[in-house]
Amino acid sequence: MAVEHRPPAGAVSGRQEKARPMTKITPQQRAACRLCVTENLPFALWREPGDDGFRMICGSGAPRVEPVFGGSGGQPAFVMAPFRTDDGNRAWHLPAEVLITADGARFWTGAGFSQTPVTPAQSRLAGGAEGGGIQAPATTVPVPEPVSAPDYEARVTRAVAAIHAGACDKIVLSRVDARDLPVGHDLCALADDLARVHPHAFVSLVSSQPTGTWLTATPEILLHADDTGLRTMALAGTQWPDPDSDPDTDPADLIWSDKIVEEQGFVAAFIRDAFAAEGIAGVSETPPATVRAANLYHLRSDFRAPAAPEPQLAGLLRRLHPTSAVCGMPRAGAHDFILAEEGDTRSFYTGYLGPKRVGAGTRLYVNLRSARVLRDRILLHVGGGIVAASDPALEWQETVEKTRTIGQVL
Repeated sequence: MAVEHRPPAGAVSGRQEKARPMTKITPQQRAACRLCVTENLPFALWREPGDDGFRMICGSGAPRVEPVFGGSGGQPAFVMAPFRTDDGNRAWHLPAEVLITADGARFWTGAGFSQTPVTPAQSRLAGGAEGGGIQAPATTVPVPEPVSAPDYEARVTRAVAAIHAGACDKIVLSRVDARDLPVGHDLCALADDLARVHPHAFVSLVSSQPTGTWLTATPEILLHADDTGLRTMALAGTQWPDPDSDPDTDPADLIWSDKIVEEQGFVAAFIRDAFAAEGIAGVSETPPATVRAANLYHLRSDFRAPAAPEPQLAGLLRRLHPTSAVCGMPRAGAHDFILAEEGDTRSFYTGYLGPKRVGAGTRLYVNLRSARVLRDRILLHVGGGIVAASDPALEWQETVEKTRTIGQVL
């Protein structure tokens, strides 16, 4: 079955992916990262899709769990939510005491950002620390074990059996691929390289004691919300090019199996239901189209809606997280199966992350194509959607292909 050839807004196809904007972490951002790592302070460094520079927030205060929408605090922050949560609208908030862009540092006053520091801690953060490469600080967040090919394929076989038995229509499984990091590696250099290689992804390096350190290059929007409206997407299904295929092949000519078309349809229906349940009208949706993300191709449809008040946004976020693209359908049954098979090994993988009130609105992304960074190792988290027609060996290979998003810059 061929898919609609008209790509959604912002899609990447063909050789356009090779047009890489020059990105660069500034010396001030690097120095601030070094200070935060040295003193175990929270920070987030990120590059929005298509941008040519990074933003960074850092703070001297401890991260806190708060509502993303509808909370009482007005301080900008970088938010990070785990996969497993009792309330999808609550996330860790890394406070933005200092915001550092290519234009320099600005400082939170309690009512807005100022050009001058208002506390000694802000002056120290903006000054940063001198030194060499930056490595992840130690944390007490549990470290998951890698999963072998036989174990993952057996897990897929059990998921397919549960689907055939009527427990679910789709179950998303994941695994961990652990790799050693070279001595003297530099996390800022890895983030910078990742942004150059993947110009159309949301690239971030985030670190705090409660969350651990994460490196991400995700192609998937969970929810963008500002005064102009709302945006999300249904992204599912994966193909990767044959090494012997014609490099000039138009991705719009890819043929998608019924299994993948069905999988993407589940995600789109889940999003439609979420908007409808929150009473958000005027939602528009593009037809599914092929888009490229790094070395992979996916089916994607984009959703847009008018701006909504914060109570509605809070309800929508609860319904969207975790999406069927990272959990399955029905969500409750798939979620129970995942926890029984994987335990809490995902941590913040397949959760969400992004800036809140830093610039225009709040921009949340699904934490995919991501890795937990330890002092001397990196844990690549990968997974895929399982439906009735899934083949365990192909599902394993899909996860191998997904490790290349971050693996190619290690």
